[in-house]
Amino acid sequence: MTVPTQPAEQAPVCVIVKVPEQSRYEAHHPENGRVMGWLNYRIEGDVVVIPATVTVPEFRGRGVAGSLARQALEDVVDVGKKVDALCWYVAEFIERNPRYYSLQV
Repeated sequence: MTVPTQPAEQAPVCVIVKVPEQSRYEAHHPENGRVMGWLNYRIEGDVVVIPATVTVPEFRGRGVAGSLARQALEDVVDVGKKVDALCWYVAEFIERNPRYYSLQV
């Protein structure tokens, strides 16, 4: 699945691609396809465990990690699972976004 993420009326920050065979989401540059970051996950029954989110240093501060977290959490909502955010960034993202509070184990 490929999902462009963008602020309103601006070019996409990145394109999010789910790569299930590697248990991760990747953020790709919208123009050249370079990997800008990734979010690792694993499924343990009814829980999606998110141990790490990584942004390539040159792309930090552009909303890449937030785009990855948002897409992963939206997918958790869609499949009706819970999330165990071991990654500090995703845990803080959930705290800043009340929509996702109920996903926490």
